[in-house]
Amino acid sequence: MLPLSHLINKKVFVTHGGLFSKDGIKLKDIVNTHRRREPTDEGIMCETLWSDPTDLNGRHQSKRGVGTMFGPDVTQRFCEENGLSMVVRSHEVKPEGFEY
Repeated sequence: MLPLSHLINKKVFVTHGGLFSKDGIKLKDIVNTHRRREPTDEGIMCETLWSDPTDLNGRHQSKRGVGTMFGPDVTQRFCEENGLSMVVRSHEVKPEGFEY
């Protein structure tokens, strides 16, 4: 049973997939998410696993059918609301090894 995310130096949020379909998600909400189960098709667990970033502001329907696509404005609000400086995700392979 792996963690849904990790916090480095209280400033860098690391997750597999991405962010959430609504604003106001706090780090404590992620910590309090029940993980001893298979992921469902919605909610915090699903979205940390399957959401993807997009260059477009706002939220959009996911190409995966689960999770959400979230823009840079969503990332900025999540960071501001949680006192973070960065979100790092690892779901997709990038030719250069990383992508901003």
